[in-house]
Amino acid sequence: MEKFTAKLRDMQGTKFPIVKATFKGKDDQIHTGIMMVDTGSAKCILNRSVIPNLEDNAAIVDSKMTIHSIQGKVAECLGYLLSFRIGNRLFSETFYVNEDMDFGQIFNGPFIGIVGHEFLRKNKMVLDYETETLHESAGSFEGYPEDYKFIFPMFWGLKYYNAPVVDLVYGDKEYLMMVDSGTSDTVITKHLMDDAGICVGQLCGDGTITGFTNDTLETALYNVTLSILCLGKTPERPRLYIQNDEVQVISNCQYIIEGLKDAEGNALMPVSGMLSSEFMLRNKWVLDFATGVMYQR
Repeated sequence: MEKFTAKLRDMQGTKFPIVKATFKGKDDQIHTGIMMVDTGSAKCILNRSVIPNLEDNAAIVDSKMTIHSIQGKVAECLGYLLSFRIGNRLFSETFYVNEDMDFGQIFNGPFIGIVGHEFLRKNKMVLDYETETLHESAGSFEGYPEDYKFIFPMFWGLKYYNAPVVDLVYGDKEYLMMVDSGTSDTVITKHLMDDAGICVGQLCGDGTITGFTNDTLETALYNVTLSILCLGKTPERPRLYIQNDEVQVISNCQYIIEGLKDAEGNALMPVSGMLSSEFMLRNKWVLDFATGVMYQR
């Protein structure tokens, strides 16, 4: 069988990983649009405008899910079965939709929905910012950690936070950031910036971020230094990947995600930010969901 591959569309313009997709709807009509690859979402999310085009039996009885926003809002979602084609492969997956979720204004062209990391893991895919493709994994990892500018495993974040995470280290202080290809700009809390002392300078203007539930948060723009832990470290001399990034800073919450516990009831470290698709594109990161490793050559 030919290996799966699909080109990411207009990466320099959108900064998001977008792929062309098609699906067959009512009366066997073929619909063409785009989907976003979102590593910050576990499930696949359907744009509400697609619903009228689906077959009448697409809804899945008793299939429900809730989405929680940064501001604590909750969106109830219903499940729909969608068969669709990306690149040279046909897939069938459950997508979730809320009547208030309309992403059409964010993207140019008909927007079908979002594919999350559970879909990427199940189908052994690689989100490759180096080649600007979504493709099938080779299934193995070559070389040593020291051969890469950056390398870090995803399994710990996926297990405990339901998303890939990276560990920021500044002296004896540590912070977590989610690796989120569905975020165009890196987002951190003001608490992280001030507590770690990582501000390089404030930029002109303010910004906003919009979540799944269409609620928005006001932000301020800063240039900061990110010091990200890599494999290949020793306890005495951690190996750090240091990059400056222009970020949106949230001041009305100390953490983006907090209060999580592991299976034994132990408190987990809170999440203080989201590393953006633009950052990964600029640094040509590769996220291999078959081997569970993300890296930069």
